[in-house]
Amino acid sequence: MVGPGALSLHQYSEPLGTVSAFQQTVATDALREIVRGVLQESEDKQYWKMKAETDQDFMHRYSELVRESDDWLESRRTEVIKAGKESSGGATGSRLQASAGASSRMRARLLPEAREALLSGPKTTEELKRLIQRKHPTEEIREEDLLGVLSMEELDALQVRGVWVLARTGTESHDKFRKTLLTLFRHRDSVTRQEVMEEYQQTYGERCKLSDYVVRQQLREIAEKVEDGPQTVYIVKGALQTR
Repeated sequence: MVGPGALSLHQYSEPLGTVSAFQQTVATDALREIVRGVLQESEDKQYWKMKAETDQDFMHRYSELVRESDDWLESRRTEVIKAGKESSGGATGSRLQASAGASSRMRARLLPEAREALLSGPKTTEELKRLIQRKHPTEEIREEDLLGVLSMEELDALQVRGVWVLARTGTESHDKFRKTLLTLFRHRDSVTRQEVMEEYQQTYGERCKLSDYVVRQQLREIAEKVEDGPQTVYIVKGALQTR
């Protein structure tokens, strides 16, 4: 049994031990110097003891004071360990807040780049990540940040048949047609031009007034034409590879 003025190896290293209570808030090297300033390891390396020898004469003459001091130190030990844990928790919270802030700033930077990439047509998450990563050779673009951007209301992107598509271009008449087309694709693998026009009229209560040229342009941006026997149908670009 280890006597007064000494710490067993278990007491020194246990999770609730005096020293380890500070390990998450004090640098390891600094902690080691503090310990070595007041303690020394026993010759058999079984425990740590105070560098100064215990004054047995003092303990005998002032036993009541020694007992009060022991009680006070034990109570302080509990308080110090508790304070160390709370401080560690606060530090963890600060690190989480800093991480969240960095992620938010990254997403703000990625927003225009994601929009630019989607302007050229539908993209899978992996394709978008690869395109954007090329612009950031010195930092990693995390998928979770990219997905956060793709779900932002400012971007107004929709995932349809495994690919991401811009639902809004800024031109209201075009956007109404795009949203009609994307709504159909969310429920069907393929659609005909006639089905899109009928859905548009049912949704908005009027016929689509876009010119034939603009309709074909909008279809080409989102879909590709496939001959299905005597009928021409449209499928989302890239959907054949992701289904």
